[in-house]
Amino acid sequence: MAMTLGAIKRLELIKAHPEYRTKLWIIVNALQKGLREAGLDLGRTESPVTPVFFRCGLSQVTQLIYDLRENFGIFCSVVIYPVVPRDVVMLRLIPTSSHSLEDVDYTVKSFKELKRKIDNNLYPDEMKDFSK
Repeated sequence: MAMTLGAIKRLELIKAHPEYRTKLWIIVNALQKGLREAGLDLGRTESPVTPVFFRCGLSQVTQLIYDLRENFGIFCSVVIYPVVPRDVVMLRLIPTSSHSLEDVDYTVKSFKELKRKIDNNLYPDEMKDFSK
C-alpha cells in the first residue's frame, strides 16, 4: 500500500510541476553526453538511469567502488556477474532533478579519473592469481 501511495504522490508532483521533468532531462542529457565524450561505455539507455560499464576483475571493482565513495564522494549501485559478464562491472547512476550541472561536471570528471586508473591498471587485480 505504501508503494502505491508513493507512486501516486510522484505522479501528482509530476503533473503539478512539469519543470521537474524538464530539469531532470537537462541533467540526464548533460551527464550521458559528458560521460560518452569522456570515452565511457554507457551501452544503450533511454532512461535517466545511466549505466557505466568497466572491464575489470572483482577485486578491482571493490577498490574502484571504495575510491568512488571515499575519495570522490559518489555513491552508486554496482552490478556484477552473473547479471553482467565476469570481467565487467556496471555502475548505475541515477540522476535527479535536484542535481545541478555542477554535479554533472564533477561526476564526469570523477568517472574520467576512474577510467584513467582502470586503463593504467592502478587498481591491481589482487584475486587474479586465485582464479586459475
